[in-house]
Amino acid sequence: MLKLAGSFLVIVVSLLYGWKVKEELKAHVDQLVGMKEMLLMLQGEISYARTPLKEAFWQMSSQGKEPFAAFLKKAVEEIDGNEESIGKFWGRLVEEAENFSFSQEEKELLKRVGENFGYLDTQMQLKNLELYLGQVDVLIRKAQKELKDRQKVASVVSLMCGLFLVILLI
Repeated sequence: MLKLAGSFLVIVVSLLYGWKVKEELKAHVDQLVGMKEMLLMLQGEISYARTPLKEAFWQMSSQGKEPFAAFLKKAVEEIDGNEESIGKFWGRLVEEAENFSFSQEEKELLKRVGENFGYLDTQMQLKNLELYLGQVDVLIRKAQKELKDRQKVASVVSLMCGLFLVILLI
């Protein structure tokens, strides 16, 4: 009876772990969508409102999703005492952001978005943002395409590991 209860618990825990991995994979896609929304809001602030970057970051932080809202709030707080260029400042903030769970490729994309802040005229900044929006779209499509397969693999592997442990322990 004790072995049966233990076996049941091992299988339940392995299934819960598989569910957790599936949720993390979905959160990754949601984070990419949040990045796209942030870039679209920035594009709107630059093109229509002609808002200075500090104000744009502040407005976007109140409307955006986490972790981008916290990231933009940190940018607003630190931008005043900043001696470096906006591009370097943005890159440093991206590197220091600990609550991002981005791959290196995605972090680099986010850094490149800010490299030309303050250097280009409005039209060039908008064209630059369009380029990065296209790249984010590609990342989103790729992640969504891989999401279902990876979720299935996570479920199957976690169940198989649980069954293997049960067989091993019995």
